[in-house]
Amino acid sequence: MAVGREGCALEVRIHPVDRSGPGRKARPRKFMSTIDTDSQPTQEPVLPRSHRLIRHLALLYGALTLAVALALAAGWLPASVAPQLGEPARAAIACGLGGITLAALLLADMTLLGTLALTAARVRHAAEGGAEITSSRHPLAFRDHPGNAARMGQALIATPGVILIFAASWALWPSASGMLEHAASANLAAAFVIAFAFVSLVAERIVSAFPAPQLPEAPGLRRVLLLTTCLLAVAACIGFGRGAGLAWLFWLTAVIVCIPGLVAAELALRALGRLFLPAPAASEARAVADSLIVGLLTGGPRAPGTLLRTHLGLDFARSWALAFLSAAILPALFATALLCWGLSGLKLIDLGHRGVYERFGAPVAVLGPGLHLLLPWPLGRLRPVEYGTIHSVPIGVDQSGSESNAAIGAEAVPPVSLNRLWETAHADQAHYLVPSAGTGTESFQSVATEIYVLYRVGLTDSAAKESVYTVANPESLIKAAAGRLVLRYFNSRTLEEVIGARRDNVSSTLQAQLAAEPAIEQAGIDIVSVLIEEIHPPAGAASAYHAVQAAEVDANASISNERGRANRTAGIAQQEAHQLIAAADARAAELTHAADGEAYRFTADRRAYASGRQSFLLERRLDALEAALARTRLTLIDDRLSPDQRPILDLRSGSGAEGAANGAAGLGAAGAGGASGGTSGLSGGSISIGGISGGGGASGAAANGGAPSGAEPPIIPEVEPER
Repeated sequence: MAVGREGCALEVRIHPVDRSGPGRKARPRKFMSTIDTDSQPTQEPVLPRSHRLIRHLALLYGALTLAVALALAAGWLPASVAPQLGEPARAAIACGLGGITLAALLLADMTLLGTLALTAARVRHAAEGGAEITSSRHPLAFRDHPGNAARMGQALIATPGVILIFAASWALWPSASGMLEHAASANLAAAFVIAFAFVSLVAERIVSAFPAPQLPEAPGLRRVLLLTTCLLAVAACIGFGRGAGLAWLFWLTAVIVCIPGLVAAELALRALGRLFLPAPAASEARAVADSLIVGLLTGGPRAPGTLLRTHLGLDFARSWALAFLSAAILPALFATALLCWGLSGLKLIDLGHRGVYERFGAPVAVLGPGLHLLLPWPLGRLRPVEYGTIHSVPIGVDQSGSESNAAIGAEAVPPVSLNRLWETAHADQAHYLVPSAGTGTESFQSVATEIYVLYRVGLTDSAAKESVYTVANPESLIKAAAGRLVLRYFNSRTLEEVIGARRDNVSSTLQAQLAAEPAIEQAGIDIVSVLIEEIHPPAGAASAYHAVQAAEVDANASISNERGRANRTAGIAQQEAHQLIAAADARAAELTHAADGEAYRFTADRRAYASGRQSFLLERRLDALEAALARTRLTLIDDRLSPDQRPILDLRSGSGAEGAANGAAGLGAAGAGGASGGTSGLSGGSISIGGISGGGGASGAAANGGAPSGAEPPIIPEVEPER
């Protein structure tokens, strides 16, 4: 009869004597401690207290881990699905709270599962009566003996555990942004983590009070649970701090989220290193729960000296320097913490920002760029505000499904979204209905437009305060107000007014109306400009609209051509009229001057006639004769010929023989009367010289050229010509 090694319940093992021979091994028979063992039926043994404790702790931490994992998984769901769970989960992931919490719980689960595997092997080994280790390569062979559980079992549990911890830390890595979108959700998640930390603290106290002889892994397991509790508490504090806008906590979060991974990696290396060692005895088998990193973090100020003495054999207990450091470590830490807390009031504001300074929760000033020393947190708080940064907001467009601005190679084919021609639909286009009466009845037509609003936070101190305390999301406010104004503008105008209006006028009108909105004025927002990229019919009506534009262009071209031709014809007519007028004026002037010349010559002839009548007449006769001879053909006939010998000249032009008879009679008369020495006469087209006649006779001019006797000279009146 022997008492069980675990000391849990009084268990009696009776080993009967083996009478079958030395070669056979007897199996022990198990009975419960009773007064009359023969009268009581055989019952199952009671599990040891250590195994039950580890099993309950593993179930507890497993449930906490599963709850945290499911809650954080809600952060990857769409915003419309379970928003009550999604917002706290996204806030916990962004501030690093989720990564630290899940990694710490996975570390506790890995350690508890390794310890549970070893305690289960101890129970089975005790039930088998302490049998020797069987050589088996089966993966589950560690369940039957503590030595196998201390080697193969720890490696099989620690390796997946460290992989899960690193995967959780990488997937839940904190965000570097300073201000969280939902600070209240982060505070709610931090409150739940504080509750988990309290549960972990209770579990750590239970393990700390458990006797080490019954559970040899209790000291190492207690330190791991204490580290888990501390990590949960620190994660909750970080959640509160990130919710308050402390951006510098990101670096502390990035360091703390790596601690569970480092501890798990150390434990996994220890478990894998045991595979290269022989299996220990059942009494020497231990779970992988001891860690140098955990000892340094949870061992207190004497932990470094203890580790050096334990692992390296160096004892610094009698060193005065170490004693001084040990005595001064707490005051130094307190002074350092106080200094760090005081430095939390030292704020640096960038060049493009301002800050609203709150003292005891009330805004007292707006600080510009530079270094400022304020009251430490939470007595003093600085809310950052932009200073002059201009933002662009598209109106009437949902950007949630817009394409990302990925880099496009020089030889790559550009996507269709980059085609800015209005014949192609764009992602930033908004469509509005415009009233139209083109068919004779009231109807609507659709137009596409791209409108952007450029805004910034007001540059005054009052505008900075209004932007902080009045509006939480200025972009949504501007999109709502501008969308309402643009819709009103398009619904109150016809298609011709919308398309034919100047964009500058429309932009200035919308900007003035948007700046006059009460919500915009009270939010401390300045509307810089309203940009209208395009206003045109929908892309589907491009061909029809182009046809209308082409017809209008042709009509305008025809009108311009006709106007040009009319102007050209008018110019030619004006030129011809000017030429006619100039010719008439010239002809009139010519006639006037000719008349003046004729009058002047007539006056001169009168004066000459008055001064020398015979000379004037002779000169005139000679001039007339000279002019007549210059235009007349002459025929000379000798006057000495007898009449019978004289030739007959027919000067007819084909009109009859009357001219020939008259010529012959005239020729005879001329011969009879012209013997005195030459007479010249002129009648019609006939010329007579010296008794020689050619034509129809002469009127009897004297040989001297004088006038016939009895003839009177013409009378010329004495009048002056008029100009």
